[in-house]
Amino acid sequence: MHNERVAPFCRTPNFDNLRRTLLRQGPPGPVPFIELFADPGLMQTLLGQQMSWDALVAPWTSQGGEWEGRAMLDAILRFCSEHGYDYVWAWPGLHFPRSNFQLSTDTAAAGNWRSGVRFWQDETTGPIQSWADFEAYPWPRAGRISYRGIEYLNTVVPAGMKISMIVGGIFENSSWLMGLQSFSYALYDRPDLVAAICQRVGELTLATVAHAVSIDNVGMVFLGDDLGYANGTLVSPAVLRRYIFPHYRRLLEIVHAAGKLVLLHSCGNLERIMDELIDLGFDGKHSFEDKIMPVEEIYRRWGDRIAVLGGVDMDVLARGSVDEVRQRTRAVLESCAAKGTGYCLGTGNSGANYIPAENFVAMLDEGQRWNRERFPGTDR
Repeated sequence: MHNERVAPFCRTPNFDNLRRTLLRQGPPGPVPFIELFADPGLMQTLLGQQMSWDALVAPWTSQGGEWEGRAMLDAILRFCSEHGYDYVWAWPGLHFPRSNFQLSTDTAAAGNWRSGVRFWQDETTGPIQSWADFEAYPWPRAGRISYRGIEYLNTVVPAGMKISMIVGGIFENSSWLMGLQSFSYALYDRPDLVAAICQRVGELTLATVAHAVSIDNVGMVFLGDDLGYANGTLVSPAVLRRYIFPHYRRLLEIVHAAGKLVLLHSCGNLERIMDELIDLGFDGKHSFEDKIMPVEEIYRRWGDRIAVLGGVDMDVLARGSVDEVRQRTRAVLESCAAKGTGYCLGTGNSGANYIPAENFVAMLDEGQRWNRERFPGTDR
């Protein structure tokens, strides 16, 4: 199956329907599909076209000269169009240089990097460990951040489709610059340094978002900021309230003032802060795991206040049979999509390259069947 070309879905992009669903507005309609993004390995399997992260980063880091990344953007747009998404994802060129990574072999059937490796964050250290490191660090300049990929997609997205700009998280980038272990110690030993790092990362993130939402076909911002692990938040809620949430609040104000949407992708157990995230004003929450709290329970508890996104468990998608994936997808839809609003179908995390292509397609196909059963005549 991994070498077989999968027939595309026949769906007309309809971002207005996605927006209606995210804002939990009527009338009831077909459930949209949603992902933060899909890995190159999965996309290349489904498209029959060679892709890798090496090539995909080019559009967002390139400032001029020859630009080979356009072909990768065209491939992402094709993937999103053929698999039923109402938007195409893209990144700006905001990048915080660091080398605190650990490498291992990528054992997935379809690799993401040409070198065949998988990268892991080294949480023991990072490029900033002192005030001297902070001053010497090559901080990005807001005026030099590249939007080349987003600007290109702005000119080619088909009618009815918008761009979802993925922006890196303020907590993630701040903690990665120190390594979570050092960051955690610094919360006690050097809170002024932690505050300065979070402030600089926050300012650059907000400047990036403010520019991006001025681009016509950017329809939403997808903030990727993992705040938790299986049993709770990575740092105390008090730390998040002090250093992170003020930047969230301003980001939401900027995007909503432009008439665009803001979605939060955050892994981990966020039960203790879920009400606060909703009160901040996020339009949707993404990334759920059955062993923490099944998406049905998430929807039952908070679905009347925020759109619930994805939630088909990654373990089922990665290790289950096609029938098991269909059954789990159908169960999620029966619980979360019955109102015809407030829920979008997708994985519990992202279109990872270790998900068998046939399982990913089965999830989407089950969603399309659901929509046709409940909304006869729809192409969704």
